[in-house]
Amino acid sequence: MSELHSSLQLPVLDLTQPIHSSVLSSLSQACKEWGFFYVTNHGISKEMFSRIYSLSRHVFSVPLDSKLKLGPFSYTPRYIASPYFESLVVSGPDFSGSAKASADVLFQDHDKPELRETLQEYGDKMAELSKRLVEILLMMTLGEETGKRFYQNEFSNCHGYLRLVNYTPPQDVEKQEELVEGLGMHTDMSCITIVYQDSVGGLQMRSKEGKWIDINPCEDQLVVNIGDLMQAWSNGRLRSSEHRVVLRKLANRVSLAFFLCFEDEKVILAPQEIVGEGNFRRYKSFKCSEYLKFRQSNEVGKFERIGYTVKDFAGLKLPQPDDP
Repeated sequence: MSELHSSLQLPVLDLTQPIHSSVLSSLSQACKEWGFFYVTNHGISKEMFSRIYSLSRHVFSVPLDSKLKLGPFSYTPRYIASPYFESLVVSGPDFSGSAKASADVLFQDHDKPELRETLQEYGDKMAELSKRLVEILLMMTLGEETGKRFYQNEFSNCHGYLRLVNYTPPQDVEKQEELVEGLGMHTDMSCITIVYQDSVGGLQMRSKEGKWIDINPCEDQLVVNIGDLMQAWSNGRLRSSEHRVVLRKLANRVSLAFFLCFEDEKVILAPQEIVGEGNFRRYKSFKCSEYLKFRQSNEVGKFERIGYTVKDFAGLKLPQPDDP
């Protein structure tokens, strides 16, 4: 297991402040080197986070046999991704309808309007926030006018979904010599991912040198990371880095992840403006659904769907300096 570095001082994107060139420069460096940054003044209140956290704890407290009735496309039980990980997917844009379908099963047709309304409101805010962040990333990478054009042409049909996640550590977690992985090393199959993590912490990012670095929870800030689809679309200019969750405390950890994705039939190919004159393409074109199928059907080991990334699926061999 790689040695742990200290926590990383990532840039914080403040959405109430003007996006100056210095801000874009700092953000660009973080996205190229780490693939992670924080966002603040994002429009989601502490009260909403408190509400959705409480509702998530309530959902996961339901007996396992009821949760299993949801089926594998909605509920992931423990011992699928990890012995300590379970999650519930709430699909957009009709987050309310998706939440109601799950609530009807979990709570035996007792209406849960607060769950439906809260998840719809949170999902809508996440969708709006994610698209604003993509606009900023494109402006950072291509300039304002070109970025706007490519957003409209390439990203306007993106969709998102929520994943509510509950980590339950083993009872002896604080006595174990080896770190306990709540979720093993992986990259995200998204354009970008926005994560709320509670105060328990445990999210780590893997550096290019293979060192694990803490991404600590910060009050009023959300974590944003670049996903595989954006890495391929940007020809590797934006990095989708491997990350994991480790469990150190005898306390349940709840996180809320929003994944912004291309539509399934979208063909992903870096525009020539991104590749740049005289540079090589790093990824072949591919359909989004084909990559998702590849990731879901290839497993390194029981708890490691990891190891397979967009580079494994669509990466092109780059010419070496001494190639003819």
